[in-house]
Amino acid sequence: MPISKLELLQKQPLTSGWLFRERQNSHSMLEDFANPNGWLSCQVPSSTYQNLLEHGLIPDPYFDQNENLVQWVSERDWLYCLEFSAELGFLQNQLCFDGLDTFADVYLNGDLILESENMFLGQRITVQLKAKNRLEIHFKSAWFEGLKRMQAHGGARPLWNGDPSRLHVRKAQYHYSWDWGPKLVDSGIWQEIRLEQYNARIAEVHIQPKLEATLETSTIDIDLQLHGQYQEARVVLTLCDPNGIALEQHIMAAGSKLKHRFWILQPELWYPHTLGTQPLYRLRVSLEQAGICLDSQEQTFGIRQVRVVKEAIENQVGTSFYFEINGIAMFTNGANWIPDDLMLARVTGERYKARIEATKNANMTMLRIWGGGIYENKVFYDLCDQMGILVWQDFMFGCGIYPSHPAFLESVQEEAVYQVKRLRSHPSIIIWTGNNEDYPLANGLGLYNMAAAPDANSGFGARVIYEQILPKALLEFCPDVYYQAGSPYFGQDPDDQTIGDRHTWEVWGRDAAPYREYARLGGRFISEFGMGAAPRLETLREVIPKEAWQPHSPSFLHHIKAGEGMMRLEKYASDIRSDLDKLEDFVFATQIVQSEALNAAYRIWRRAWGNVGTRACGGALVWQLNDCWQVSSWAIIDSSQRCKPAYYTVKRALEAITINLWSDGAIWGSNTSLLGCQATLEIRVFDLQGQAIETTSRPVQLPANASTELGTVAPMLEPQIIQVRLLQNNKVIARDSFFPEPYVKFQFPNAKISIERLDQHRLKISTDKPVKAVWLETDQISDNMLDLMPNDPQILEFPSIVDLLELRWLGGQHTVDLSPRLVAADD
Repeated sequence: MPISKLELLQKQPLTSGWLFRERQNSHSMLEDFANPNGWLSCQVPSSTYQNLLEHGLIPDPYFDQNENLVQWVSERDWLYCLEFSAELGFLQNQLCFDGLDTFADVYLNGDLILESENMFLGQRITVQLKAKNRLEIHFKSAWFEGLKRMQAHGGARPLWNGDPSRLHVRKAQYHYSWDWGPKLVDSGIWQEIRLEQYNARIAEVHIQPKLEATLETSTIDIDLQLHGQYQEARVVLTLCDPNGIALEQHIMAAGSKLKHRFWILQPELWYPHTLGTQPLYRLRVSLEQAGICLDSQEQTFGIRQVRVVKEAIENQVGTSFYFEINGIAMFTNGANWIPDDLMLARVTGERYKARIEATKNANMTMLRIWGGGIYENKVFYDLCDQMGILVWQDFMFGCGIYPSHPAFLESVQEEAVYQVKRLRSHPSIIIWTGNNEDYPLANGLGLYNMAAAPDANSGFGARVIYEQILPKALLEFCPDVYYQAGSPYFGQDPDDQTIGDRHTWEVWGRDAAPYREYARLGGRFISEFGMGAAPRLETLREVIPKEAWQPHSPSFLHHIKAGEGMMRLEKYASDIRSDLDKLEDFVFATQIVQSEALNAAYRIWRRAWGNVGTRACGGALVWQLNDCWQVSSWAIIDSSQRCKPAYYTVKRALEAITINLWSDGAIWGSNTSLLGCQATLEIRVFDLQGQAIETTSRPVQLPANASTELGTVAPMLEPQIIQVRLLQNNKVIARDSFFPEPYVKFQFPNAKISIERLDQHRLKISTDKPVKAVWLETDQISDNMLDLMPNDPQILEFPSIVDLLELRWLGGQHTVDLSPRLVAADD
């Protein structure tokens, strides 16, 4: 009997044709949806703020102080509706909601089919269809719903950042404002809605690759679930290698639950990009009947072995904390990731790609998905898989003492199972953590006693979530990924530097310590640290009216959300220069501080990587990579996708091979590559007038995957400028320098900086005297924010070069005309 069209799985995305408008509470729900007036068109996925902005009904919330003018949107209910056609005759009809934000009552043809209360939980609802259907969604104000729930469950609970009502709402917590973001408590259809119709379908595919200790054999366990009328069908599994060539095919009779195991000899292993390649195997699953494919799915996966190493460290208290990938220990460097916009549907695949490419280009190996945002879109993790970026994944709890009543715990359990199953196939995800900073908050309040068992009725009842519900979901559905209850996670002391991961905020944060203090503020793994700075000047001018282009204008101050943020920016910037009245001078001074601070942190903590048996620091993740709007923050890439100066400094500090010079004269080399390095170490010393005092050189060896002490510079009787370089075959492979600090106290030499065009894609930059923090006002450049020394020109690459280039440095600025003749690189 031939297969009819009605037996094939049909997927109909419901993206266009939507209407939305504000809910009129004076009408009944039925009357309000039936009212033909006031509806506006929109596409989904989208959000209410985004839709209103696109229709010109609200001002841009990011411009000036408009955030204050649009809070009414969060305080209203909103209606969405769609009319769509459907074929009849399928055995199963399901509406799939991948993400509704957040309190949503869904009606189909007048019948209530779903009451959703969790932004992070996808829903699949079996429905009865007509040829013409009307889908209606009522989004209640998450702001007011959260306030109601807070009052119903004992009032305000302790937290850092945002409003205490957020703790009762399973919604992106940063929507309630954070110390880097505005308050936009959004709503809407933020993920896809689609209609699926079928007689039989593949309901679930779970691929579990396991690599034997020898790394020479891998088992691939496949668990399948089918749904519907599949009794006469069969399942075909096709395993393909990373080149798409079929390795093996297996056919079996269909059933509700199926299992199969493949074996791969000499598998191609997945590595982070600094250690190797990222081969992705592919599994095709098809459900077939009478030679016709009823449904099919395809998943990629990587084969790798991950271990979190916690072992004794020679001559030190505590244990190490570092990642080992396929038997290779690695110093894991990278950044924390926050959602890239407040209006989430505006974050496109292209935008994700640009951010992750920038991460890789900065020599970073890990992104931590912070617990106050969202579980990111699938494309984010796909790109990390493809580009070799490791992912540290938080569950979405941040900086609060969350409730632990039964209804809340039930919602969290459903969320955890849904998200773990959604993300478990990605080889890039190597660690899950239960929350961001909830344990330090509880500890500071005297609510955490690690010796006591979790108790939902205690003052820190959310331990039940972090220590029971979340690890149980991972154990059942993704058992091979490392889990810890929070970040940071420690003994009884959240500042413990001898175990676990640590958030190092003594610099900038509570102590506002000088950034050279990073030398005493290390830890086994630094999962947060940072220094605030203004975004690029062009970015600020996009959102601040011209008449407010001053450092203390209300508009500029509105784009600083950190507590005491302006005071801290001024404190650190005052070490750079004394005259900070102009916006451009203030902005650049903050950026110099950020650049210097992150450079110092990464270099000093890479020093602590040591060698086998002495891995005192296993990695460092800067807070933060990106921004969600135009703000002075700790990001190294601003929300207009412009790299701050610190981005380039971090990029150099994370090169596989670096030479490093500390303020006490110590010199060391870091080599995180897998090959040893022989080079010449050169030390050049200048006085403050820029005259060369001494040059010495000697051969050095840098063993693979280690940091190596290389002696010291002679003690300085007078303030001096020092440069260290590594050379191979007379070519510079690494540099570092030291200028006396604080910079504001010293008069550095007046340098003549020369820039010459070599060709359409290269420049040569040089100087006659030492100069600090040279910044070329442009994007898409191979290097920037440079310390320049005499007789050490540097070649910079551009996709394209303008004729006029603005140049700034510590102590001066000018415009360079690049239109004259081309010169040879060795002129």
